[in-house]
Amino acid sequence: MIPAIGTITPSSNRVVERTLAGIMRHIPGVDSCIARITYYGAGIGQPKDGYEAEAYRHAAWQLGHAGIGALSWNGTRGAGLGLDADRRLCAIMAEAAGCPATTAALDTARLLDRIGARRIGFVTPGDTVYAAEAAAGFGLTLGPVRSLDLKDNLAAASVPPDRIAALVREVAREGGVDAILLWSTNLPGLDTMAPLEAETGIPILDSAAIGVWGTLLAAGIDPTPAASLGRIFTIAM
Repeated sequence: MIPAIGTITPSSNRVVERTLAGIMRHIPGVDSCIARITYYGAGIGQPKDGYEAEAYRHAAWQLGHAGIGALSWNGTRGAGLGLDADRRLCAIMAEAAGCPATTAALDTARLLDRIGARRIGFVTPGDTVYAAEAAAGFGLTLGPVRSLDLKDNLAAASVPPDRIAALVREVAREGGVDAILLWSTNLPGLDTMAPLEAETGIPILDSAAIGVWGTLLAAGIDPTPAASLGRIFTIAM
């Protein structure tokens, strides 16, 4: 049987599936499967300070029916909640699906450690508090932040890539950062990573792409055929 990975995404997300398609065309012979949990508007469908575990359990259980090798919650909430919340969520999802489970936040923490990042800049659709909470969750120093101040998760999907690129350049010009995070899996940043890395010399890390990278690794699949999309795909663990 062809190997496969699974992804759980928010119900209001328009970007994760697009990002998956963009990456997986570079990874031949691997299927990708998607499930959704309720999350829309200003966080409707999930508790403010945690996860509605049963929704994730059911989504993971269904993905397990497809014989996936690993699955991910491709969402960024875990950094602000505290990474232990994501570790507990992974245990729930892994048991339900019968395979390894990870999250975009946990994969980001691993990636930042792997590249030795200590001070990170952010481009985020949310407010600056969201970025500060994420940096604290990673145990790293908060660098420059550019916020779009959007209140609705769906709105992030409509931000033009050239607007994202302009904000990344602003963060890069302030300097002193080891990496710049595009911190929402509903922010369409995949196509900006490689060009901006070449332009700025700084790792540009799209959170939805990180979620796919981490899932591939959890499934034992080499991500390096997608290296043209950004330097994260040159890193295999």
